[in-house]
Amino acid sequence: MSRLCIPIPFVLAGAAACGGADWFPADVDENATLAAAGDAAAAKVCSAFEDYLLDQYRESLFVEVACTALGIEQTETAAACGDFVSDCINNPPAQVQTLVSTIVAGVGCDAVDYQSTGCGKTLSDLRACLDAASEEVTELRRTITCGLAGQALPAGALTIDTPPECTALELACPLPG
Repeated sequence: MSRLCIPIPFVLAGAAACGGADWFPADVDENATLAAAGDAAAAKVCSAFEDYLLDQYRESLFVEVACTALGIEQTETAAACGDFVSDCINNPPAQVQTLVSTIVAGVGCDAVDYQSTGCGKTLSDLRACLDAASEEVTELRRTITCGLAGQALPAGALTIDTPPECTALELACPLPG
């Protein structure tokens, strides 16, 4: 089973599910193959997904995740971590924005290894992959709590399984080499 590692300079990972929200660009044909649509259309989809994540979650879940991770690192008890998180959410330090941007990069198109040239998968398949990656990271978020304050995060706590939707895309449209 492959794993997506979310590269984060501190102890952190998280995202929010896209299910139910229509972040997909209206002027892009979801049923077009990646090969027919081309790199520009795929890039537009990826950009829309990342913009959606930033717009929807910069002020909520991502900030909470970043603050919780920092609280785990900087406090010794769950109560102290909870206080840290509350203060951090109310007045996020600059490093929180950096962490939020890193989270988004870790679940976007840059984390999926595929090429559109000659690929018969559709933009809808790419959308399903991105939605599934977002769901996986949401699940990961549930493991990062202030109950971990004063101890190291468990090994692999910041790694998610590559969703089957992304594996299918990578296998059908592999990078050369």
